[in-house]
Amino acid sequence: MSRRHDRPRVGVGRAASLVCLIAAMGCAQETGDVGARTEPLVTPPEIANGVSDIEGRYTYADPDEGEFVIPLTLNFCLPGEFCIQDQSQIDGSATVRIVYSRARNTVDVYADFVGLPYRPTYEKRFDDSTDFNPQFMRVEDARWQMWLMGTVFGRYHETLYYDATTLQFLGTRFDFAPHGDRPFPAEGTYFTAPAPAIRMVCSPIFEGNPDGTGHLHFTLRFDRIEDAAGSPGVVNTIHPFDICEPDALTNYWTQTRLPDDMFMSFDYFLESIWNGEGIGIAMSAEPYPKPPELAYRDNTFITWGNMYPSVVPQGYGLDFRNFGTITPISGVSEQLDPWPPSRRHLCGSGS
Repeated sequence: MSRRHDRPRVGVGRAASLVCLIAAMGCAQETGDVGARTEPLVTPPEIANGVSDIEGRYTYADPDEGEFVIPLTLNFCLPGEFCIQDQSQIDGSATVRIVYSRARNTVDVYADFVGLPYRPTYEKRFDDSTDFNPQFMRVEDARWQMWLMGTVFGRYHETLYYDATTLQFLGTRFDFAPHGDRPFPAEGTYFTAPAPAIRMVCSPIFEGNPDGTGHLHFTLRFDRIEDAAGSPGVVNTIHPFDICEPDALTNYWTQTRLPDDMFMSFDYFLESIWNGEGIGIAMSAEPYPKPPELAYRDNTFITWGNMYPSVVPQGYGLDFRNFGTITPISGVSEQLDPWPPSRRHLCGSGS
């Protein structure tokens, strides 16, 4: 008989140590944690100012006013997501141009498409829902939404909360009151760990023309980026929901509206460009009208995307199962396999 559901009770100190084994998350506890306190996370170095020591000029993005172009490619999908790669897109193209001005307090996003599927329908082969993120199995007559990522698993970390006894993921601070509908766990019943995260904001819903051509333009404020939902955006992490199986990763998105102190400015994007982390763009196929379950996050039917300034070349995408290595696109629209099962079982095994 498996011991998976009959686990030994694990002390909080040991549990916090187990968290340290999770794919480079690091290990720290915050105020209110129980057990032995570890040293806090090292403060990251000061963000680079964008000046090249070699050429004596600003690199990739000037600090006050400028523009850059990002050509989009396919296969920017996480395991479990439906990855859209229609032949019309392979034969076509997509480009995003971002024009920003601190003085005018504007960030204009322009996108042009050739081969954009018109009101397509896609269906998954398995349900990738979790207790935190209900997902949709099918999207019919879809419209499109663009997502701008101000940080991509780099300098920004979010705190994960785990049950001290079961070692199961409880949520992030955004799942608990007053932000979410779950009560905050009682003192002494949980421990925490930091996880690298993505922060992203959405465009208005849009669609192209029946012939596959399309154009999108929307404007954001430089000093306070409020997305099309009127919110600061969404946080996405990839982490284990069960500390006993630290290699079994799961996709997670914040489900409720983030608090106002989470609004980014475009300086946040620029700092990600300057420090080498980069920014990202992705597109999702959305139900129309968009249901409340997806009010602040994307539908997990994903297509064109890319990074900047480390642009992935056309015909290639990112293989997230291998830590973002570049891989040729498959050319097939399909749901990707889920994250693989854990290679390590830290809470004992046997029969």
